[in-house]
Amino acid sequence: MFIYESIHPIQSTEAREALLCARLNWRGAKRHIQKGSFRRGISALYDSVLFGMIYHAARQERRPEVPVGDAAGLFHWLTRLGVFEDQHAFNRLSLTVERLLWHGSDSFEANAILVEVEEMLGRLGVVPFQKSRLLKRSKLSH
Repeated sequence: MFIYESIHPIQSTEAREALLCARLNWRGAKRHIQKGSFRRGISALYDSVLFGMIYHAARQERRPEVPVGDAAGLFHWLTRLGVFEDQHAFNRLSLTVERLLWHGSDSFEANAILVEVEEMLGRLGVVPFQKSRLLKRSKLSH
């Protein structure tokens, strides 16, 4: 389910389009979460990561050997490039999003996912990566 129904990841293979889609979904997700619409917000965050991965892949000289519609394959390709250190981060995000969409969520989980997604988007070059700012906002940091 995409927040902006007219934009689909398969059709957005150029870097600029994917970047715009990633940022639109990220901003829309933050608004939904602030308004208490956690399911729509979490769904938009997930879409933002997908578009972010497509954006990063489109900027590379060497194209991925997986189709851009294969989100897990694209993530593992980006991990091999060194974009992500944790090879299981996307799987955890996918499972968390799926669990939250099926069983509901509360604001603590939504905020924790927002922090994780913003870190991923920073690594992809979609948003400025400021880990110290994210850790201050995160309820997970001690």
